[in-house]
Amino acid sequence: MNPQNFTLFLYTAALAFALIYGGFQKRPLFWLTLAFASAGFLIQTARIGWLWGKLGYPPATNLHQLFEISAWAILALYLCLYPLTRSKILTFFLMPLVMLIFLLGFMVPDLVAEPKSFYFTPWFTIHIFLLVFGMAFFFLSFLYAAIFIMQDHSLRHHHHPSELPIPSLEEAEKWSSKLLLTGYPLFTVGLASAIFYGILYGDRRDWKPGLLEGASVLAWLVLGVAIYGLISAKVHPRRRSWLVVAGAAFSVLIIIGIMWH
Repeated sequence: MNPQNFTLFLYTAALAFALIYGGFQKRPLFWLTLAFASAGFLIQTARIGWLWGKLGYPPATNLHQLFEISAWAILALYLCLYPLTRSKILTFFLMPLVMLIFLLGFMVPDLVAEPKSFYFTPWFTIHIFLLVFGMAFFFLSFLYAAIFIMQDHSLRHHHHPSELPIPSLEEAEKWSSKLLLTGYPLFTVGLASAIFYGILYGDRRDWKPGLLEGASVLAWLVLGVAIYGLISAKVHPRRRSWLVVAGAAFSVLIIIGIMWH
């Protein structure tokens, strides 16, 4: 079986078990979710490494590759942070997101353009992984922000608490803030490195600002306002959560913007 198809099968199985776990909340279902997701992640990691070795640069130069590597980064981040968050129910929200992003990449043709000289520089590798993992932090922050909004809405409207064992209002706000504060510097350095590299080595005649640049700046500004509100305590946590949701939406546009870049 093709590694991509096998990864898709494993992620689909992980998604199914994650959704069933949300309904029954039985520990074996979570471990099955984690096992299938981890197996898919390992196969995807091997494929990324193989492509990297074959091409000579990270496979993140078209829309197909960026969607796939973004799904990989989000799952990598969750697996690394699970010993700290200990949030099993997060897989109920995480796997649909990972599956959606991976499927979008799966459905887009893998069009390999003529490689550019800067693809082979150390700068390109650092730039790509700073941006991709910066956005992965944003997406996880978005999940916690969405949970915060759900909890806040239920409390304000006196609805029955969710039957899902989701994080409390305080826990959701804490992790959304921590993930945002960690991802924002990574994203900022990745964005700044692209600007400085373009100034020093780029051909200004070929540079035409588009969706990629616009979405990057908007995501940076919106999430910057959220961080300002967090540090200054001048923005209500509910509004900060909506800003994080908006910033994550612009991050999706950043990935899509590579199509016209």
